[in-house]
Amino acid sequence: MIRDTFFSAPRFVSLCRKEMVESWKANLLRFVMMYGIMAIIFVWNGYFKYQYPHHMLDYNVNRDPVWGFELGAFIAAIIIMGMLSASFIMERMKSKTNRIAMLMTPATMFEKFFSRWLVYTFGFLIVFLIAFKLADWTRVVVYLVSYPELKDIISPVPLSHLVGPGQYWTPFDDYKFFMLGVSAYFFQQSLFILGSSIWPKNSFVKTFTAIVVITIIYVAIGTTLGKIVFEVRGLHRVNNPVPGEVMTLGATILLFGLAIFNWVVAYFRFKESEIINRW
Repeated sequence: MIRDTFFSAPRFVSLCRKEMVESWKANLLRFVMMYGIMAIIFVWNGYFKYQYPHHMLDYNVNRDPVWGFELGAFIAAIIIMGMLSASFIMERMKSKTNRIAMLMTPATMFEKFFSRWLVYTFGFLIVFLIAFKLADWTRVVVYLVSYPELKDIISPVPLSHLVGPGQYWTPFDDYKFFMLGVSAYFFQQSLFILGSSIWPKNSFVKTFTAIVVITIIYVAIGTTLGKIVFEVRGLHRVNNPVPGEVMTLGATILLFGLAIFNWVVAYFRFKESEIINRW
């Protein structure tokens, strides 16, 4: 009998252990898939970057030319794979048998949701970073063996180059924009967590389709209304525009707030789950 009707730390730890033991094969395959995809892409890109080693030495290249590509690949991969990870959060609710097993587990609905949320949100980030660094080191080892004369150039990409201006491509000029990017990442992932709670089957495809349709509708309505307003009132110069820093901070807070809202809605949707799926 469950006495703590919301959260119990010992029971939550046991539930997390149960989740990891039961899903270790699937999670291991997903980790290998992430590592394999990135390793192949990095090695393939390195083939074109390092194919003329003597030219690099003649021009005194002092930084690995792959860094810019891998920093861009890091951003793209974490977004795409993060959406996929979020869409797996309710994969055990796809069939009647799995729903029975999930709903009959001796734990509260909050503990069941929170355990899977931790695994597929923050747990994914840890696993992704490990897979990325392993793929990066695979590229380094392969080409250090192939081109030993480039031992002073070929090196792992420092993730610190993601933030701050530099000679190489960087997506974030400072930490304010970095936090804006983090908030945008959690917001887009929260949409797929919410979609998974609504559509356990084919969650990624259905959620992505819904987001595209809703975005098109909102853009069409916003463009039409904006055009009407500007035609009626005319264009007026803004004397006191909102500072960029304030807009960045406001957008960051808004996106974090929307992410939390989506997580809460997804939890209540999961809390109302039944053995017979009526959606």
